[in-house]
Amino acid sequence: MAVPLRLACLLAAIALAGCDRKVAPTATSTPTPAPVNEPGYAGIPEASASPAAAEVPAGEVVAPEQVNTDAANAENQAVKSEVLARIDVMPNLAPEEKDKLYVQVERARGMGRIITIPFASGKTAVGAGEIAAVQEVIKLPQVQKFASDPTVIFVVLGFADKKGDPTKNQAISLQRADSVVSTLKRGGILNITHAVGMGSSEIFDARNLDKNRVVEVWAVLP
Repeated sequence: MAVPLRLACLLAAIALAGCDRKVAPTATSTPTPAPVNEPGYAGIPEASASPAAAEVPAGEVVAPEQVNTDAANAENQAVKSEVLARIDVMPNLAPEEKDKLYVQVERARGMGRIITIPFASGKTAVGAGEIAAVQEVIKLPQVQKFASDPTVIFVVLGFADKKGDPTKNQAISLQRADSVVSTLKRGGILNITHAVGMGSSEIFDARNLDKNRVVEVWAVLP
């Protein structure tokens, strides 16, 4: 059968158009080069999901193996004098309580430091790690020796470093002492315990002020 001329021309045009059409190349995925000098690459650590890492205290909870309660000891005498000077300005005690505590400290036959707890800058609450350490320290024989005697009074001295405002540091030192008192009570300490804010200090280390952010627990022997 003869193909009509118009149809033949149309088929020929389609065939020619197909010959000119180019096949598009197959898309291939090209690896993206690793970024340079960005977190996670070239040994650079990734940024933490949290803000800045929490500051840790400059030290650890300690309890001396031998507690010196000698009233004639120079350090004990110095601390005793400082405590007596601070009792009068303690805002958390009524006048009659101040008088009673003053007499107890002044007439003590001995007193000695049994625990030291460090604090991070600006922090007034005992850290979780320090709480756990205090719970263990309380069990030590040198601490139980005093904790098991109901006549022994614990005086908890809070300190701040000399950075910042002295009035604010005074408040911080007392809040730290209060926090330690609560920690001791949760740990089973039943002795009468008083928190005393000692304010700004550099007596522990004049060069490294961080070491002055501590709370000391002193046993006062009647």
